[in-house]
Amino acid sequence: MKLSFLKVAALFVFVVVLAPLAFARQPIDLAVVGGTVLTMNAHGDILHDGYVAISKDRIVAIGRRSDLEKKYHPAQTISASGELVMPGLVNTHTHVAMSLFRGIANDLALKDWLENYIFPAEARNVTRDFVYWGTLLGDLEMIQSGTTTFADMYYFEDEVARATKQAGMRGVLGETFIDFPAPDNKTFDEALSYTRKFFDE
Repeated sequence: MKLSFLKVAALFVFVVVLAPLAFARQPIDLAVVGGTVLTMNAHGDILHDGYVAISKDRIVAIGRRSDLEKKYHPAQTISASGELVMPGLVNTHTHVAMSLFRGIANDLALKDWLENYIFPAEARNVTRDFVYWGTLLGDLEMIQSGTTTFADMYYFEDEVARATKQAGMRGVLGETFIDFPAPDNKTFDEALSYTRKFFDE
């Protein structure tokens, strides 16, 4: 049976041009493969030998490796074999820069600890630099434990924001209002003005 020129041309276009496109894998930036994936979906699915496809800063697909590795072509692959892959933890109560006060007067009642040790230590030591470096240390420790987001209330929260952005974390940040001279704002009016400026930035 003879094929017409048009049929041969159409077959050529399909085999050489269209078929490879149909089976081409979608490029992505990163694939995390082989781990046990806690999906946190409505069904609570846990995927063994999972695959997480990431493009830029977005997860574009989660599934079994056997299904998704056929669909995606990652620029980088991280093997999570023997590991747990899950959403980041959220620390809902921090004074993150206080990581630099760790170990001061442990095992005391809260009132004694605050009034006789922490408040005097803060009055002597807390500056913009203290808060910035203490936040970087606290952020590093949270990242190492799988925490990606935290809620913080302390002093110089603009420095907490700066350090947290550098660390690549997310923070829900609030400035301290307290009824005695604080390290960053000595009066209520100063604290209110600072907080308004912080909110606007």
